[in-house]
Amino acid sequence: MNPPAFDSIKLWLALFLLLPCIGCAPGDIGLVEGTVTADGQPVPNAMVTFFPRPDGRASAGLTDEDGRYELTYTRGQMGAKVGEHKVTITTAVDGGDYGDTIAKETLPAKYNLASELMEEVKPGSNTIDFDLDYEGKVMQSAY
Repeated sequence: MNPPAFDSIKLWLALFLLLPCIGCAPGDIGLVEGTVTADGQPVPNAMVTFFPRPDGRASAGLTDEDGRYELTYTRGQMGAKVGEHKVTITTAVDGGDYGDTIAKETLPAKYNLASELMEEVKPGSNTIDFDLDYEGKVMQSAY
């Protein structure tokens, strides 16, 4: 039989390991989808990233040919953390496993490197569309 002190150590260890999961329940995640257009035209192959404020796990999604995106929170969970987010949208994507080529940035820095975009994610389903323009300085990232 284990001494009582050993059982309390196991209990505290289990609580310590579970603490990071608190606040990450599915109720704290809202589904997010939408479209990205610039000057009225779809923006394909753009990475849309939501960064929760003040901190937390980011969510991201890639636009399709029609500019539509859906955010992924974790590998098995769609959506984004409920609350306010800074949003970046970039067309500069590295080649990753598919090669060394890098897609050049076509969107102004006010949407990516110096993003001014803020959005609120609410519980449930959210449709958040971005109607951007090409006015402003385009800056290439340091990939």
